[in-house]
Amino acid sequence: MAAAPAVPADLIVTGCTALLHADPAETDPRRAADGIRFVPDTALVIRAGVIAEITDSAGAAASPSRERIDAEGLVALPGLINCHTHSPMVTLRGLVEDRPEQEWFNDWIWPIESNLTPRVIALGARLACAEMIRGGVTCFADHYFATDVIADAVEETGLRANLGEAYFSSQGAEGRARSLDRALGLRGRAGGRITTSLAPHAPYTVSDDDLAATARLAAEHGLPVHLHAAENRAQTDTSLARHGRTPIDVLRDTGLLDVDVLIAHGTGILDRDLPALRAATGRIGVASAPRGYLKFGWDTTPVRALVDAGAHVGLATDGAASNNTLDVWEAMTLTALVQKRAERDPRWLTARQALRHATLDSARAVGLGDTVGSLAPGRRADLVLVDLSGPHTQPVHDLAATLVHSARSADVRTTIVDGRVLMRDGRLTSVDVPSVAGELAELLPDLVERGHGRRIQTYDT
Repeated sequence: MAAAPAVPADLIVTGCTALLHADPAETDPRRAADGIRFVPDTALVIRAGVIAEITDSAGAAASPSRERIDAEGLVALPGLINCHTHSPMVTLRGLVEDRPEQEWFNDWIWPIESNLTPRVIALGARLACAEMIRGGVTCFADHYFATDVIADAVEETGLRANLGEAYFSSQGAEGRARSLDRALGLRGRAGGRITTSLAPHAPYTVSDDDLAATARLAAEHGLPVHLHAAENRAQTDTSLARHGRTPIDVLRDTGLLDVDVLIAHGTGILDRDLPALRAATGRIGVASAPRGYLKFGWDTTPVRALVDAGAHVGLATDGAASNNTLDVWEAMTLTALVQKRAERDPRWLTARQALRHATLDSARAVGLGDTVGSLAPGRRADLVLVDLSGPHTQPVHDLAATLVHSARSADVRTTIVDGRVLMRDGRLTSVDVPSVAGELAELLPDLVERGHGRRIQTYDT
């Protein structure tokens, strides 16, 4: 009896040099440099959005496939993950510069954000998705308003996202209830590409009672929590002066360290906070966005201390209103450089450590460490192909160093999420950027008006 013909794969990527984590199941973040290896002439066989097999080009030559990508000369990486952003804030990119954070928030951003409409948010989210796809980002963790509208953009553009509806205690019980409703209603959308979080804004804008209630809801519904905390040293000093507690103390006292939590920024985390983080029973993720800290004149996230405390430190951009880009590649480069300066040690953070923070550790920080973040059989097929043939990346003596310190996001040629090609050879397949940008430009005059005397919140730390 003749054997049944092999079922064609959906996609086979052949001939690439692949970044593989030797043991993606290793959960100790202190092994951040261990296990990264580069395997030439790799073929990735993708079925139903999953990496079904990793072999070599010869092994995949006879395998039938509906689609093939010849990646000879390219490097395949797990897709980068933007662990904390506010995607629709691309609409405010470059609007207000060179001001301290209190003036930036109170006189500009929060008055302008009171003008937001669902259409502006929709256009901003689509433009942000296009930017991230171009830069090799396959997943982002968003902390913003109108997450139902952002979910539509995620579904249409093909990206993966964790979405959290931000709320302040000044909104009353309605804000917290809406954050829960959106988290429950949106998770699992887009064929499972959308996961969700509860998203209180920060300890300085959300009361202890609301934070404790959020922790209880997170435990009850199996949801992580995504919030800002200890964003800078001034916030920590103000919290100590007013309440005798650091922002991390507040998270501990309200039960948020007993559920899975993603902390945005953490540049104000002190040595005295580390025992609480080490003793946490939930997963602790910290999202570091170094470009914005440099712009505001802040310290940087204490990555080394956090790793030693057992936290998963992922890379982020924050919103483009403060960071100006959604370029996680740049965040990876800056992390490697700024951490050397902060630690006064050229051996920390290495290029291999930076690559792991941008991929597997970022996936763990956003709660997707078992799904994405590495190229391995059974993982979702989220990957990018990078061209290192340009003069700025030649010659290649150390591939990790070339990727982190010489390559740029513009060197990404192809972006794939769940096995779907979202950018092929530098061409976006799921977003019409000129149409989105053109419509957005027509709406900007009404958006940036700030003479109405309204703010969505007041920054007071």
